[in-house]
Formats: sequence, structure tokens, C-alpha cells
Amino acid sequence: AGVPLIPVHHMEAHSLVARCLEEAAAAAHQGDDQGASASPSPLAFPFLALLVSGGHNLVVLVEGLGSYKILGTTLDDAVGEAFDKVARLLKLDLSRGG
Repeated sequence: AGVPLIPVHHMEAHSLVARCLEEAAAAAHQGDDQGASASPSPLAFPFLALLVSGGHNLVVLVEGLGSYKILGTTLDDAVGEAFDKVARLLKLDLSRGG
């Protein structure tokens, strides 16, 4: 219906959000009276990312945009999946998506 579709790699987006937050913090500090030495610098490549979600647990070396090396991952359940299984065993109400 005329709406553009923009492909986004879900786990890549999670790993890069820390970089966005650092850049925003650096931009916010540029106007401070403390001087340039007090402002945080943007998160530089390479950096390590720990991605923990319902379906994935990864330790990733982020070398650059689109360049990632998985250093470790879970072999069975991800953390969120384990929480869901325990909640079902305890008969907790999951109807609200929790």
C-alpha cells in the first residue's frame, strides 16, 4: 500500500543500539560547560556484545557494520525460553504476553 519495507536484522539492531546510545550521550555533552575532555566518546569498533533474548543468547565480537563473529552461544534454551517454561510449570498467567 505504498509503505516502504526496510529490512532490519533483529540481532544486529540489538548489538548496535549501545553504539547509538553512546553517540547520543556524546552529542548531549557537547554543549556542557565541562569541556571536551569530559564528554564520552562514541563506542568504537570492535566491541563485544552480549545478546540475551527469548530465542537467542550470543556473545558477539562486533567488528563493524555487518561484520560479526559469534564467540559463544547457548546449546539449548535461551534465557527467555527458560523463563517461559518455568512460568508454565508454575501455572502463571502468560495471557498478557509476559
